[in-house]
Order: sequence, then C-alpha cells, then structure tokens
Amino acid sequence: MAHTCPIEGTKLNEPTVRVVALLIAITASVGIYYQSSILFIFLASDFFVRGYNLKKWSLFRYIGIKTVTFFDVKEKLIDAGGKTFAAKIGFIISVLLTLFSLLHLPLAVVTLGGILFVFAALESALAYCVGCKIYTMYNAILFKLSFLNEGAKGTVSK
Repeated sequence: MAHTCPIEGTKLNEPTVRVVALLIAITASVGIYYQSSILFIFLASDFFVRGYNLKKWSLFRYIGIKTVTFFDVKEKLIDAGGKTFAAKIGFIISVLLTLFSLLHLPLAVVTLGGILFVFAALESALAYCVGCKIYTMYNAILFKLSFLNEGAKGTVSK
C-alpha cells in the first residue's frame, strides 16, 4: 500500500520505527496486565519526547536504533509527519491510561490499552500506521475547512 501521509520533510528509518512499535506493544501489554501506572507514565514520557521533537531523549528510539544497527537492517526512510502525529496520540492515550490505572478503572485500562496495543502491533508487524491514517484525515479536514473559511470571508459585505 502506498504511503499517503501528508509530507513533513523530516525522515525516519522505518525499521527503527517498527522496533519502537514492538517495544510499545510489549510495554502496553505488561502495563495492562499489571494495571501499572508507572509503565503508562513511562510510555507517556517516551511518546512525548518523540512527538514534540525531543527524540534524543527517547529510550525506545535509542533501543530501536541500536537493534537495527546490531542486526544490520537496511535503512528505509519514511516521512516523519504521520509518525510524529501518532506519537502525540500515543501520549494522550498513555496519559489517560495512567489516569485510569490510578483511579482503579481496570476495564478502561484494558479497553484503551488494548487499542494502543493493536495500533502498535499493526505498526510493528505490518508497517501499518493507524496514526498516519488519522493524520491524513485530519489534514484533509483542515484543508477543506480552510476553503470554507476563505469562502465565508469572501461573502461578507463591506
């Protein structure tokens, strides 16, 4: 399937992204099993640094880079726009998971954590980025709204 994310210009190595997604899936599943707010705080912090351009502080990214280097996986560059947006969604989900675990709402943790796990597993196993699809729809909506806004400005009488 062709990559359809709007282009940001910054590039990421897809094999590294897939290793990071595997680490997220593992951490999320352990966090769900133990209802661990500590693991969800860790996920939130790692998503935050990757989503808000502080990538050098991401432990998962560091492990992903080292893993890809160790196994000498061929580099495949992809645009970072959708992945950055997906990290921001992951941050929000992880904050909610932290809150739900602190409030002792196990059904909410399992449900939302399961969604995070599935998204991460899809990225890791199939290189299918749900966040990228949402990012594409989000940008399409913003684009259409900008035209509606411009049209509304043009109809205002002076």
